[in-house]
Amino acid sequence: MTALAALPWRLLLWGAFGVALHVGMARLAYGVVLPALRAELVMGYTTGGVLNAIHLAGYLAGTLLGPALARRVGMARLARYAHVLVAAGALLCALVPAVPGMGTTLLGLGRLATGLGAGAAVIAIMVSVLSGVAEALRASASVLIWTGMAAAAVACGAAAPWLLEPGAWRLVFVAASIMALVLAVGLPTPAAVPGDAGGGMHFTLASVASHRWAWLVACYLCFGLGYIAYATFAGTRLAAIQAPAALVALTWSTLGLAMLGGSLATLALLARPRLRSLALPVAMGVAAVGSAVAAASGSAAALAGALGVGLGLAATPALVTAAARARSSAADYARAFSVATAAMGIGQLAGPVLAGALADRFGSAAAPLFAAAAYALGAGLAVVDRRLAR
Repeated sequence: MTALAALPWRLLLWGAFGVALHVGMARLAYGVVLPALRAELVMGYTTGGVLNAIHLAGYLAGTLLGPALARRVGMARLARYAHVLVAAGALLCALVPAVPGMGTTLLGLGRLATGLGAGAAVIAIMVSVLSGVAEALRASASVLIWTGMAAAAVACGAAAPWLLEPGAWRLVFVAASIMALVLAVGLPTPAAVPGDAGGGMHFTLASVASHRWAWLVACYLCFGLGYIAYATFAGTRLAAIQAPAALVALTWSTLGLAMLGGSLATLALLARPRLRSLALPVAMGVAAVGSAVAAASGSAAALAGALGVGLGLAATPALVTAAARARSSAADYARAFSVATAAMGIGQLAGPVLAGALADRFGSAAAPLFAAAAYALGAGLAVVDRRLAR
């Protein structure tokens, strides 16, 4: 408790707020509003998936460009510029005309801009926040930052009945634009950590092929495939089983609360050195089971699936974020985190398109089954990483 009290809480709250926007609202809220958005802009599952993939392609590009841009303009300016770009892209999304073809084209441009900004912004957030945290507390700080994703999911659940109304999705994008502007002007200045030598080892692109990185990066790619397939089409799956608005709200709320529970459980595991290495395989395995259950029909399956997916959803990126920091030097962390996030971004990019095509071909249950397979593979890779990355 004393150690947690020493954390830079203002900086952590800024980081968690950023994750709530760039990961929570940008992806989870999109899954909630997708049924209404599909109806208004007249598009199929595949198009809905492609629009999310466009956002995630931008996120991948922003992630890869972030470290180089930070070296040119500084991390603080990168954070501000990236959030301004997100604000502009979200506002464009809110204002697209309800005209098939033109509407989806402009929405794609807006989603691309928000993705580019979010990719660079998340790099800036993680580097800025963890630079102000002592080495022994970075894993716990990472978990706390990623709880912003859980908070966004809880908010989506509470607002779900309203978000299902025609046109409500536009106000979601307006809210995202406002949040981005708040983040742009509200960046606290990280305090230097006394005596921090950096830790970790030198990281280059060639390091990805080493046993110290390969399995972790591959696991994170599978996470990107799995979580985005579930999140993008969870709302359409509920619509397919004719779930009432109350069940939709309860499902998203369950997802968010389970994410908070998973974060707390992860903090407990991290406090026990003998159990710490189990955290990532457990998080991925539980999410695999939850995704498989979500493919079944009925309210119980929807809720149980959200519970399983949620337990691993915030925990996994928190664990990978902390692992990347522990395995790289302070000077190389931005590059290491960028590469790990890029792998996840490739999964995110492919996930909506593949899951959407499967859903169009075999029905909405194919999306969570695809997610379950990706999660299960990732859990296996996490087990290998646990054994080899010493």
